[in-house]
Amino acid sequence: MKKYYVAIFVSILTMTSLPILAGDTLPEGWFKAGSAPSDYKMGIDESVTFDGSRSVFIESDSAESKGFGTLMQNSSVEDYLGERVQLTIYIKTQDVSGWTGGWFRIDGGKNKTLAFDNMNNRPIKKSTEWAKYTMVLNVPANATKMAYGVLLNGNGKVWFDNLSFEIVDENTPVTDLYATKLQKKTKNLSFEKD
Repeated sequence: MKKYYVAIFVSILTMTSLPILAGDTLPEGWFKAGSAPSDYKMGIDESVTFDGSRSVFIESDSAESKGFGTLMQNSSVEDYLGERVQLTIYIKTQDVSGWTGGWFRIDGGKNKTLAFDNMNNRPIKKSTEWAKYTMVLNVPANATKMAYGVLLNGNGKVWFDNLSFEIVDENTPVTDLYATKLQKKTKNLSFEKD
């Protein structure tokens, strides 16, 4: 009987000592989503990191992706209600033919989007080294959750690492794509001005 316990112990020790190969598993708390998540491989990478011993990646898995894939997480906004919050992500890319970027969304009841930024107005393309990217959203008092991650739309590969949230003051501009600045008065209603 002792032989079996030793064999099991050695097997477990061997399996837990092996490095995690890229794409073997998703990090705890994260999940795949998007309009075409099956077109992308996603997982942990121990060979390309910004800081520490791991990063995560999204890589196109088909010749022509039919949509985007994202690796994402949802969490409570309880600690941020009524605050302006900045999400910081470090991102590196390789041969991105479409675009990639971080994204950050604040939802209210019935999953109504209250604030959103997916960096599509400042997309990351081609090959880039590690760089810091930020998204800033206001979290209204009626918010119920936040969702965030990185997306890849098209071919290529993106790595990301070291996400962090911090409360910032009103001097930090929001990047909310839903926030529009309204003009004070109507203009050129007869279309006679250039």
